[in-house]
Amino acid sequence: MIKLAGIGHVLLRVADEEASKRFYRDVLGFRVAEQDPEHGGVFMTLGDGFHTLDITQHPAPGEAVRPERGQLGLVHIAFKVASYTALRDAYAHLLANSVEIQRAVDHVCQRSLYFTDPDGNGLEIYYEMPDALRLFPNGRGDEDERLPLSHPAEPLPAWLLEDWPSPAAFAKVERLRRQPPAAAE
Repeated sequence: MIKLAGIGHVLLRVADEEASKRFYRDVLGFRVAEQDPEHGGVFMTLGDGFHTLDITQHPAPGEAVRPERGQLGLVHIAFKVASYTALRDAYAHLLANSVEIQRAVDHVCQRSLYFTDPDGNGLEIYYEMPDALRLFPNGRGDEDERLPLSHPAEPLPAWLLEDWPSPAAFAKVERLRRQPPAAAE
């Protein structure tokens, strides 16, 4: 059996390497580890390895097919934050940088923000309950709930201002834990 240690990096072929570099650096907080136009592009890191993301210029971006909802392949790349406050800050930062948040979802054990990069690649930022794997040994069920969004000039939505996970969130966890696991088909 192969013993993988984790996901090393994601390679994205982009329409405008400089625009993508600015987005991932200035909006999402990546740092450029190396820029090597002769051998592939821009290696970017979140600080826990040489590179988490590799972006490379498409040779003919005008002819390239853009990602489309419902296609096969990569749906999104998810980035985890360390606290609920960090999720709130990410939401405000995305809006302040004119990034359209497409949806926000309460996935019972985590809350997520979904948006796209300049090329339309799906991205997610999420905060997960501490010990989520222990809390949901049989899965979390399918009780996702869409959360309301706000616009740049509006106050943050109430769900981002609460202390989460709240007692109500843990009550939902306990209710789901008491349900028998779904039968395998």
